[in-house]
Amino acid sequence: MTVLRHPLSGAIYTLRADGLVEVENNGLTGIFRFDGQYQEGAIRQADPHLLLWIAGPQLPPDAQVRRNR
Repeated sequence: MTVLRHPLSGAIYTLRADGLVEVENNGLTGIFRFDGQYQEGAIRQADPHLLLWIAGPQLPPDAQVRRNR
């Protein structure tokens, strides 16, 4: 399970098994798609960058990624 803490708000972003992201902050939760679309819950806004980072499309494990140095 992938979990990230937002560096400014302290909200916890958790990737669920169904591919959605649960955001928890101060006892409130919200569910979002990776593209920021709100699904349900008391929290209606989330950081789009963290949603994409945690649940967005990923490179395949065997991808040959070249980094410029």
